[in-house]
Amino acid sequence: MKNSAERAGEYDHIDALIFDLDGVITQTRKTHKKAWKEMFDRFFEEHHKSQTSMTETDYQEYIDGKPRYQGVKSFLQSRKIELPFGKPPDEPGFDTICALGNIKNRVFNEVLEKEGVEIYDDALQKLKEWRNKGLKTAIVSSSKNCKKIIEVAGIDDLFDARVDGLVSEEIGLNGKPDPDIFTEAARRIDARPENSVVFEDATSGVKAGQRGYFGLVVGVNRFDNKEALLENGADITIDSFSEMDLHDEEILEEYFSRQGKPIFPGDSDIFTILSHQKPAIFLDYDGTLSPIVPKPEDAVISEEMKQTLKELAQIFTVAIVTGRDKEDVENLVGLDELIYAGSHGYIITGPGGLHMEHPDSEKIIPRLDEIEKELEELLNEKTEGTQLDRKRYAIGIHYRNARPEDEEVVLKMVDDILEKYPGHKKGEGKKIVEIKPDTDWHKGKAVNWIMDALELTGKDDVIPMFIGDDITDEDGFEVLKDKGIGILVGGHGQKTHAKYALKNVYQVREFFKRLVKMYKD
Repeated sequence: MKNSAERAGEYDHIDALIFDLDGVITQTRKTHKKAWKEMFDRFFEEHHKSQTSMTETDYQEYIDGKPRYQGVKSFLQSRKIELPFGKPPDEPGFDTICALGNIKNRVFNEVLEKEGVEIYDDALQKLKEWRNKGLKTAIVSSSKNCKKIIEVAGIDDLFDARVDGLVSEEIGLNGKPDPDIFTEAARRIDARPENSVVFEDATSGVKAGQRGYFGLVVGVNRFDNKEALLENGADITIDSFSEMDLHDEEILEEYFSRQGKPIFPGDSDIFTILSHQKPAIFLDYDGTLSPIVPKPEDAVISEEMKQTLKELAQIFTVAIVTGRDKEDVENLVGLDELIYAGSHGYIITGPGGLHMEHPDSEKIIPRLDEIEKELEELLNEKTEGTQLDRKRYAIGIHYRNARPEDEEVVLKMVDDILEKYPGHKKGEGKKIVEIKPDTDWHKGKAVNWIMDALELTGKDDVIPMFIGDDITDEDGFEVLKDKGIGILVGGHGQKTHAKYALKNVYQVREFFKRLVKMYKD
């Protein structure tokens, strides 16, 4: 194996790779599922003849990735069956959750001894390749049989550490979706979670990877559950390890090139500040509350995020400051408790009659109407896949779905329009360029206006906090640089005024939940 100096030139951005076992490296999922089904079938035949057999959906939702006894408990609860928990030493039987789990374990070992272990060849080849290039690796599993499985499979020498059900029981680790087994694996191989990659096939596992604030959480789509993996926290998904390129520039920029100090559950810095000064929270929408999507109209906020925002607004002042039209973001979020600042703050409304509209509105809109008409003709004539996004006080051109050569065409087109229509300026974001009025107004000014209007400016026990992901959010970060907190979500490739960083929308929600818990407790 190469030493660390030789490795540095290839993978110096990654500390370690952490693999779930079942369904990622080995095909023992089939063995586990077979044992689970046989155990529950015996139980139903003996005590609950009206129950139907365990399904694939049941296995994915209630069992896969969880510690054995938690899997039993979760599945029985889904069928509204109550049993005492019992104790791990219980004899295999039907009287307690632990007894049922021990039947499953006995059946699993019988099948394992008889049939052996199948390994996913794509995973094995990549694992060997990455090991040969000097990357640290760890194996994690909720199963107490992990050590036996990797020994039977002959792959135990491919991992620098193992954290499984036995280790978890010994030192008191929580099972997935808590991140304990992943963070403990990282600790044992001296790896920083934010610079490590997690590979998981279960929804509970990708949730755990995100809750542990790992740099990249890869959902391994072995069982046609790609959407579920993405919805529960996978940053990306792969169907085969042959697709995985750890040198990919987009991956490096998105997940390993943070532009601020990462926020982690165990860090006390920012949470100490927020425990002494109550935050007034200002938020971008796209890329902060909703993931970036190819078409802006598809950027729908999740029900989980909406509920979290509702809880947040019961405790804190919460404002959404976005480039979208105010009515658009109001309809998307649908919470009356929030303040909405649309079009980069040109119009602001909120509870209690809060209202402001930029005094130049009557002059701005007719000129933008002219520009919109001309741009629409030019885009239709010269580009493919671009999307014109007319807002009340700005015009956006999205080129995420355009041909590669059209980006340069769009930017040149905007420069030409600006020469023709003085009094306007260009704003750039992630695969979008905007034409805006050239006035001294932006998201940062909107933040200050709201703070003043609510009489929060200068209060020692209040601290403004802006969270956003795009270049246009830098105005908010800059305004708060010396008097508040800026948090950049993901990255935009340019210098930032934000001090702190969160990776994605999922981590934003976890951060909110931590804030709510701090103030409720």
